[in-house]
Amino acid sequence: MQKIDPKNLMALERAVASLLGIAISFIVLGFVVQKFELFLRLIAYEINANTKNLHLPSMIQHYYLYQYLGIMIVVAGIIVAVYSYFYYLKWIELLQKGKIDSDKKVYFYISLFIAFIGIILVILMSI
Repeated sequence: MQKIDPKNLMALERAVASLLGIAISFIVLGFVVQKFELFLRLIAYEINANTKNLHLPSMIQHYYLYQYLGIMIVVAGIIVAVYSYFYYLKWIELLQKGKIDSDKKVYFYISLFIAFIGIILVILMSI
């Protein structure tokens, strides 16, 4: 086993901190999206209480979808948080062996998931 260069160790710690920041952001975003469902439910209740013949906007009609989307985003944040620990362990092992490997897949999957969330939100806002 080789001694780990402090520069490489600090770079790894910054990458893991970035992944943990992404995980926290997902969890917070999921919470906000899920609570938006509660807000839409309250609006629908007020509209129905005040006027019986008013057609609800589609965004309010499909409020339950925001709950599922919020839960899905929080679960993704939990998965990224757990993955970041295993990512750290893998890289410590590689650095101790004196090897450097590139793991571009994790950033690709995070980018893909963020794009997926954006597409789902655009669809939910447009129906």
